[in-house]
Amino acid sequence: MAIHLTSPLSDLPGIGQKALVDLRALGMRSVRDLLWYLPFRYDDFSRICGAGQVKAGDTVTVMGTLQSLTSRPAKKRGLKIIEGMIADETGKLSVIWFNQSYLEKSLSVGMKLSLAGRVDNRMGLSLLNPVIERSAHTGTHTGRIVPIYGLTGTLTMRRLRDGMKAALPAADEYSDWVPAKIIESEGYPSLAQALRDIHFPSSKQDLESAISRLKFDELFLHQLLFARVRSERSQKSALPIPFDESFLKAFVQSLPFNLTIAQRKAIWEIVQDLEKDHPMNRLLEGDVGSGKTVVAAAAAASVLHAGERVVYLAPTEILASQQQAALMRLLNEPVGLLTRTQHKVGMEPIAKETLISQINMGQVKCVVGTHALLQDQVNFSDVRLVIVDEQHRFGVEQRHALLQTEGLAPHLLSMTATPIPRSLALTIYGDLDLSILNQMPEGRKPVATAVVLESQRRGMWSHVHEQIKQGQQVFVVCPLIDPSDTLGVKSVTEVAKELKNGPLKTVSSATLHGRLKSDEKEKIITAFRDGEIDLLVSTTVVEVGVDIPNANVMVIIGAERFGLAQLHQLRGRVGRSDIQSYCYLLPEQLSGTTEMRLRAMEQTTDGFKLAQKDLELRGAGNVFGNAQSGFPDFQLATIQDTDIMKKARDKADELLGEDPSLKQHSLILEKIDRSFEEVHLE
Repeated sequence: MAIHLTSPLSDLPGIGQKALVDLRALGMRSVRDLLWYLPFRYDDFSRICGAGQVKAGDTVTVMGTLQSLTSRPAKKRGLKIIEGMIADETGKLSVIWFNQSYLEKSLSVGMKLSLAGRVDNRMGLSLLNPVIERSAHTGTHTGRIVPIYGLTGTLTMRRLRDGMKAALPAADEYSDWVPAKIIESEGYPSLAQALRDIHFPSSKQDLESAISRLKFDELFLHQLLFARVRSERSQKSALPIPFDESFLKAFVQSLPFNLTIAQRKAIWEIVQDLEKDHPMNRLLEGDVGSGKTVVAAAAAASVLHAGERVVYLAPTEILASQQQAALMRLLNEPVGLLTRTQHKVGMEPIAKETLISQINMGQVKCVVGTHALLQDQVNFSDVRLVIVDEQHRFGVEQRHALLQTEGLAPHLLSMTATPIPRSLALTIYGDLDLSILNQMPEGRKPVATAVVLESQRRGMWSHVHEQIKQGQQVFVVCPLIDPSDTLGVKSVTEVAKELKNGPLKTVSSATLHGRLKSDEKEKIITAFRDGEIDLLVSTTVVEVGVDIPNANVMVIIGAERFGLAQLHQLRGRVGRSDIQSYCYLLPEQLSGTTEMRLRAMEQTTDGFKLAQKDLELRGAGNVFGNAQSGFPDFQLATIQDTDIMKKARDKADELLGEDPSLKQHSLILEKIDRSFEEVHLE
């Protein structure tokens, strides 16, 4: 049966009913969807070695004949060890599998096998837990660079890989939407070839070329989308908001703290933008804890004072709820809250339909919400200011959606706590003016940060216990080990259990992760904020915006698995008062570059310096063994891809200079239109 991009997944060999259910859970229904489910790392089994030629520490594929197969119980109860011997013309090699009893039935002496894995000498020179392929079918799971995908449910890596390989011929049906002269000048592979090579590359060079091509596509499209938004914005008008100097001075004087010079400058830039008759489009970039909320509140206060409406968009329900409370304190007036599960005016719960009606009738002038606000029947036509918090979670398409109102467009203030060097920010956010908060509010003490090795951990946990006894609170963050999230959630449970049975058995604790329902998360965060919980063991759901002034210790387990920007975000959850705070980084393993990155965290609390350091140390990222973490709206492109970003921007400018309306590039126009149609407003 011929496989096409539109073919259902059930057409692929080996994809049965259970696998279909699991693939649907990952958002896949057609072969087209499957081809864009990209590996998050790779195992390099491309080195083929004779059984008698391997050395300890090698990662290899060995092809030979199975000469023996026996099993015995391990010392650990319930575990079984399967031992075999594989031989070829160069010699023999021991093979050991742990707890894989089914191999006794599926393997037999005399079989020709291809085995891939790491050579170890702790139990004599042997291949430990190797991947198995019959020699006749080699080339999908062994003897090559092998893709590793996120899994869910009962889906196995072998089944997903086999399905992906069967789907690859359909990649030839893709038309190359990037102009041929760009592809040729940069030496990129075709789109079809890049898709084949990102799943099953023949060499590291082919893999790097495929990744570069697909990153370029993402960034090139991003720049073209920005150009469309810029062009549409330039044709839109906005309502000028008059600057009332005496009102704003009174607002600033009413605050219970002094503004930094950077905050004052940002507020001044914003109120000047608001006075204009075309829509403001400004990015407020500030390090964690630099006080972006009060700048946003000053902008909101100016618009509300003029009798106009304000909408504040937050990426999560936790952050929306928190920012509603913060704005009520700063603005001293009732603020609405509209998320998927919460509907309030001030502190009073209200029916969702009633709230939407009150917003649309102008009775609630200021409302905070998640993406749900953009989805619901909320009328944006007379909203004069939209504030987007953690704006990289929204992306260019959502900003485009805000322009699709009749009449006047709203002024737009985007905010991000991801520190990025200015030149890079202008490249990424091509349609935004930039204000930077690079000062910390008075009285904040730098967070004392330390990398804690195994031998130092007992002392560290004693110090954590001491802080809790003194009335402080503690975050413990565990990594999400792979995109399937199963291991990440399990690790939270395991760590919580270990602490409960060990060094922190007397403290009250709770766990928090992405699988909890929104109201459960909200209850836990509220209990933590109210001091009913001493210790919160969590995944990175606490990364953005969870504000607990009494929390002064952050412990990050498996710290080497996070990028510097994410570690810095997590550290920003503490140090939010005048109490001395601590951040402990607990690596599971420490290599040269990893140690340099973690030591950089000890040396500075300046997010902009760390972003620069991350750029220097990580380069474009190493895809072998490292998860790829996409940046803003991308699957592959990361903040480190500055060269490709600049190239994409230059090529987009060049193309639009030659063909401003893209009339000669119908495939690009289709791609842009499709992107705007596919706005994902969660």
